[in-house]
Amino acid sequence: MTRGYLIGEGFRDRIERTIERVSGTPYGGGATNVTPRLEMIGGSQKVFRICTFTGSWAIDADKAVTFKGVTTTPNTVSARNLFCGLSPGTVTCDVSIAKDGTAWYLVQPNLTQQPGYSASGTQVLTITSGNLRWVGTTACS
Repeated sequence: MTRGYLIGEGFRDRIERTIERVSGTPYGGGATNVTPRLEMIGGSQKVFRICTFTGSWAIDADKAVTFKGVTTTPNTVSARNLFCGLSPGTVTCDVSIAKDGTAWYLVQPNLTQQPGYSASGTQVLTITSGNLRWVGTTACS
């Protein structure tokens, strides 16, 4: 006597499709679990920002800078200046900063916001008392 099982056609078709998929899978070679990357949760982290600051900023000093265009808090970070003394006075100066590990660093100030800048004439960017400063020159003929 032949032994049989009572299953519906739909269920039998699903079993057959599952067996076909599994039979094409290599033994022991497939991924069995996916490890989540926690740094990707919540989107990517920004490592380059445009910011503003006021006052002076000495070499090897930290300064609170404000993310440009961000009005919700937190919108400031502390960044370190490793390159050049800045003293734009009371003017708000634009700077770019970048993150290395967990620390932020000055990358580039807006040089047109440094003292002595003029859009006309010939100028030289100098360092006076440790700070960047524009000095006008007279062209030789």
